[in-house]
Amino acid sequence: MTASQRKAIFGMCGQLGMNDDDRHALILSVTGKESTKELTDRETEDVLRELRKRLGGETVPSEKRNPKAYKPAVPGMMTTDQQSLAWRLMYRLCELDEKPMLHENGTPVTPGERMAGAIRAILDNNMAKPGKEIFDRVHFDEGMKLIEKLKMYVHTAEKRAKRRENNENRR
Repeated sequence: MTASQRKAIFGMCGQLGMNDDDRHALILSVTGKESTKELTDRETEDVLRELRKRLGGETVPSEKRNPKAYKPAVPGMMTTDQQSLAWRLMYRLCELDEKPMLHENGTPVTPGERMAGAIRAILDNNMAKPGKEIFDRVHFDEGMKLIEKLKMYVHTAEKRAKRRENNENRR
């Protein structure tokens, strides 16, 4: 049993108002064992399934699971799919770099800093700062423009890397 499965069992039992004896009785009725420590992976899943059933198929709503990570979509702004694609393109671009970009003090420029720089340069949006809110002020249409530019940057970097590889193979 993983730590997250154990946490889920205890959390769902708490939601149902179960005490330790109730939890042990539930585990005994589902698996024939008294303790979570004795459960196999399959038995753990059986207990979790029973708890979900007793909760009416619902567990903790997504917005309460990790309030810092949950962020509802804002109409008219960059979607989570767009954000995900933009990050994939940025990480691909970083991967293709011949030499990593460095700050004046010699520390590497993070992908978040590069993304903020791309937003500032491509969209003329001076509000972009690295962090979780990096896309907060990027509209849907601007997100599409950003993605298209990042695709072009990646395409150019891939061509450059291929040329570099061909030149090395000729030597």
